[in-house]
Amino acid sequence: MKRSRWAIKLEQFRQAKRIHGGLLLLAVALLGVKLSRVPIPTRRLRSTLYRKVFMKKYPDLIESEADRPIEEYASLNALFTRGIRPECRPIDTRAPHFLSPCDGTVQEIGRLHGDKLLTLKGIEYTLESLLPGIDTAPFENGHVAVVFLSPADCHRVFSPQDAQVEEAVHVPGYRLLVHPPHQRADYPVYTLNERLILRLKTPRGVCLLVLVAGWGVGNIRLPWDRTFRPRSRRLVRKTWSPAPEMRRGDWIATFELGSTVVLLTQPQAGVVPAVTANQRVKYGQPLFTCGG
Repeated sequence: MKRSRWAIKLEQFRQAKRIHGGLLLLAVALLGVKLSRVPIPTRRLRSTLYRKVFMKKYPDLIESEADRPIEEYASLNALFTRGIRPECRPIDTRAPHFLSPCDGTVQEIGRLHGDKLLTLKGIEYTLESLLPGIDTAPFENGHVAVVFLSPADCHRVFSPQDAQVEEAVHVPGYRLLVHPPHQRADYPVYTLNERLILRLKTPRGVCLLVLVAGWGVGNIRLPWDRTFRPRSRRLVRKTWSPAPEMRRGDWIATFELGSTVVLLTQPQAGVVPAVTANQRVKYGQPLFTCGG
């Protein structure tokens, strides 16, 4: 059933109000989103806000992994998009595996059934609904992994393979909740939400990274091309010449606030899931092992 723009906007508001526990707390959360890029003036105030407010609510944030002392992140957005010390995420550059592109929790992992992507809480997606403007035929019966990033996770996204970035496709959309308990079959988030599709040419064939924006996310950035900031309501494509080269584990994109990443690969023999649904993963960790 096709929903009107206003019906989806109303559902987006209802979901946000529900997850924050009412209208007043939603207003506080919206204010926090608006102020997330505003510099916090002193290290002491940052330390207090981060450790006694944010990290109390999200205790999974591991301070010792951050690439700098936590009070040095000038804003809440800087904390969300923090780097991780390289020794905390060792990258195996020899094995041909598809690595996790981000920290998070695996929602789904396995094979596609034809063009059917996955079923979450009874929600069925097709490749065409997830990937407008993309030739989906090469990915039918391929491999898929879906990783959800919580507010405590590092919100940088990394290359799952040695790759060339062939194309970026920005799909405008909404900001419905991507949190698994709040997804609804009548409002399929991976069809309706804003997303950025990165097409990567790898030694194991072409793969896609689909960055799905969630509640509070206003921007998906490419750290190697700061000029790529599509704001149109129409689908936007961009290619580069020469195509940017990425090594496994290279920083390829950034989410601001909550989000989900979908990794899609072409069907091939010897590709086996290395993790299971509901498992916590870190970027650089194999999602699929590749034989041969």
